[in-house]
Amino acid sequence: MASGVFGIPISVETLRATGEYNEPISQNDVADYAMKMINAGGKDIDAQNFVDKLKERYGDGISAKCLIYNATGTTLSFVTYKDWHGHIYDTPYPSQIQNGQWGAFLHVHPTFTSGSSAAVVYRSKVPSGGSSCDWLFSWGIPYVGDNGVYTEIREEGHFPKHWDYIYNKKVENASRSSSDGRYGYVSRTEIGEGTTVNVRGVFQLPYY
Repeated sequence: MASGVFGIPISVETLRATGEYNEPISQNDVADYAMKMINAGGKDIDAQNFVDKLKERYGDGISAKCLIYNATGTTLSFVTYKDWHGHIYDTPYPSQIQNGQWGAFLHVHPTFTSGSSAAVVYRSKVPSGGSSCDWLFSWGIPYVGDNGVYTEIREEGHFPKHWDYIYNKKVENASRSSSDGRYGYVSRTEIGEGTTVNVRGVFQLPYY
């Protein structure tokens, strides 16, 4: 299993083996089962322990312990990132987070008087067709001020040309939770209080 990724991927074959879902098994079914299994097998604890140990190695200073869960029914693939303040520490952004997996990484501040503020973008297929969409997961932990988190789901390639707007208008004014819905998907994110906090996102295809 790749570094920073936790849990056994959940696929059509996984659901077929349970006998709980009728054929044909859909993306919604696979996403629904992944959401039910969000903490199965201690994978959430494994992801948390991973970022906690990264933080121990890094030492003191403002840090974002980032955790992303994939319950979309498809694979999330890393596209790009943007550092406004700070940088990722020791391990890369997970290149892929498969359905039913947690992705985890640590982002740290650059200097004593700066915070951690960044964004990462993942891509998935759109449920209704062959096109793709991009998921934004961004946060800000300032040296002085309140923590915030911001998320969006937009068309493929949307975010890099809007980095200044995202930071100045969204991240700088963000609250401790953020959600967005598009293409049938929902992204829900939250951040804790303090200088070393969990930043958590759940990317989901809700089951209606």
